[in-house]
Amino acid sequence: MKFNAPKRSLFRFRQVFRKWAPSSLAILPLIAAAQMPNVGKFTAAPDEWLLSNGQVWHHHTGVAKIVSPLTFRAPLDAEKAIVEKAQRIFERSSAKSMALFDGSQVVWIAYKPPASNSKRFLSFSVGKTVTAMAVGKAICEGKLSLNQTVSMVIPELAGTDLGAATIQDLLKMSSGTWQGNPDSTIVSPEQDQRIRNGSMNYLDLLATQQVNSAEKNFAGVARKPGDYFIYRSTDPLALGVALNKVTGTTYARYVEREVLLPAGIERSAIIGQDRSGYGASDGNVRLHMEDWIRFAIWVKAHQTGTGCFSDYVRAASSRQIQNVSQKSGFGFESYGYQTWTEHIKRRDSYWAVGHGGQRIGWNHANARMLIAFSNVENYMMDLYDLYSEWAAIPEDKPGSSTPLFKQ
Repeated sequence: MKFNAPKRSLFRFRQVFRKWAPSSLAILPLIAAAQMPNVGKFTAAPDEWLLSNGQVWHHHTGVAKIVSPLTFRAPLDAEKAIVEKAQRIFERSSAKSMALFDGSQVVWIAYKPPASNSKRFLSFSVGKTVTAMAVGKAICEGKLSLNQTVSMVIPELAGTDLGAATIQDLLKMSSGTWQGNPDSTIVSPEQDQRIRNGSMNYLDLLATQQVNSAEKNFAGVARKPGDYFIYRSTDPLALGVALNKVTGTTYARYVEREVLLPAGIERSAIIGQDRSGYGASDGNVRLHMEDWIRFAIWVKAHQTGTGCFSDYVRAASSRQIQNVSQKSGFGFESYGYQTWTEHIKRRDSYWAVGHGGQRIGWNHANARMLIAFSNVENYMMDLYDLYSEWAAIPEDKPGSSTPLFKQ
């Protein structure tokens, strides 16, 4: 993930953290793993990143001509205890905004200063699922196919191990290439600065030998594409470059046109890109909370719909490859297309997951969804438990499966 966060002091974040962290954690230093901050053993997303508006060269979108409607209602009797539990989790955790909703009906939403409904929230790797949706659109338009090799789409990568992977391998995080830094990023500090100043772009990064060469397994044998899941930024960044190559526009403009505007966003979004127009497609999308809700509803509407793109979303939200090592995505048994699947707390769920505690949760049985944006990823099991209870409310309860907006 590449976030282009402002280079500001994290002192304020430390102060906020001490207000809610357990005393045993409050004294731990803020530690950066490669480009990404941690607090102790937990990944972190300080307000300076989570609520920022990115860089001047990032793309600002338009808004939908027809905004997808949201209805705000009080919880039903069967929902009240779960909403009260959500409120307790929200108050004692680092969460900055959370929502529970059933189709297009928002049952509960909360903000914690400095977050508010006027702020955009950075996706972190939730943006990988946004990238997956854009790739699905390109596939259904005939611009890409799952079995195309990367070198067919990005000729600059011909002759490399990354070039031998297919689009489907990239979607499954199984290109077989270098696993990257400990936090899944693939840039060095020097490369990061070059991307920022425009002397390097994401295609240049993918063309480096370290990034595009096959990773060796424990036996010293080079991994083949498609065989093994390793979570890294290489695969979604390559998908973003592929979209530039085949759509006749930039990743950001394509995501705007084919994902965010169809989702009916009400306010302008910001989509990360480098100065050459290649997308930060491993996780750099900023939306207001209500527009993140609209995106989640749009995904769910297609997961239950018909046609090419709905077939794709069903594949994206289902097991495509096993998460054998559990090095990343602890608790998720498998991965779909740039989307986590089969969490142990609810095995029919699928999730967009971002560094520091950013989550969107869906399930295959009904239209109950959850979103959370957070500073520190130290309460996720509570969140997964909450979603399991939310999703388990019986279908025969009035209003428990409200219609999604029309596609």
